[in-house]
Amino acid sequence: MRVLVTGNLGFVGNVLVKRLLQENFEVLGLDVGFYPQGFLESEDSNIYQIKKDLRKIVFEDLNDVHAICHLAALSNDPLGQINPELTEEINFLATTNLAKLAKKANVKNFIFSSSCSSYGVNEELVNEDSNLEPLTAYAKSKVNSEKEILKLNDEEFTVTNLRSATAYGFSNCPRLDLVVNNLTCSAYTTKKVKLLSAGTAWRPLLHVEDMANAFISVLKAKNEKIDGETFNVGSNDQNFIVKEIAQKVEEIIPDSKIEYANMRQDNRSYRVDFSKIKNQLGFKTKWTLEKGIEAIFEVLKDKNFTKDNFTERKYYRAEYIKWLLEQNKVDEKLFFKN
Repeated sequence: MRVLVTGNLGFVGNVLVKRLLQENFEVLGLDVGFYPQGFLESEDSNIYQIKKDLRKIVFEDLNDVHAICHLAALSNDPLGQINPELTEEINFLATTNLAKLAKKANVKNFIFSSSCSSYGVNEELVNEDSNLEPLTAYAKSKVNSEKEILKLNDEEFTVTNLRSATAYGFSNCPRLDLVVNNLTCSAYTTKKVKLLSAGTAWRPLLHVEDMANAFISVLKAKNEKIDGETFNVGSNDQNFIVKEIAQKVEEIIPDSKIEYANMRQDNRSYRVDFSKIKNQLGFKTKWTLEKGIEAIFEVLKDKNFTKDNFTERKYYRAEYIKWLLEQNKVDEKLFFKN
């Protein structure tokens, strides 16, 4: 099976490609290359790489592709607020265009990387049938994409939406703008587990390797189990209040203490039921939050990570995109100038 991974050089894409190769899939990558690589030791995968903006993909790029794992997107809420119109253009319009091209090119499976942030604010435990309450441009783009690409689903073209929980862990293209990664790095480099809110909001968590494994579960599943389906990706025992995450970081990182930068309430709060993917596909997560924090801690120690490293813009998606704009490396539409 030849699998195209869009956004293969990103935080999750790096890990997904590695796992696909371990499972003996043939992998093709498509990525514009916004963010620096090389954080972790990585084997040369020798996959065929298309360096191209998602908005410029053409029919010929999909020759002999059996399945697409679609990760490429402007990838978090602050980044979506820089230019909401661009978020719609890249995350929604380019996604639906890719799906339509894929169907014409006789691609069999289209797996879309969506997000549990689509639930926005929900006081009850939510599942795939719950109301969606997207609060940000990013979350709205995911909801709109899900709805539009499901219209393409038929006997010849199988569409599956994966609503993943908030990711954590490291990859070859790491992010420190994710709650577990950020709190752990803050604790290690400053001895402060610095919360930017009251910490009362709910967040479901998912290690990046488990997120990658969910895509593989879909690729290996019988068609009738994934055809036109939407799955929440995570584990029921990995729903946490943000303050609980901070407490676990404080327990694991020596000499660290929780500190509140302010006590504002986070508007986004959702607790998610992940029973469907477990029951229907047999998917189970392998990581716990404690093991994930410990693994991040070990990498930070190994790399002698410093407070200066912690503030480097390359680890923060919105800050790095702003820098590319300031340095005139990309135009206002985020197309590279060279």
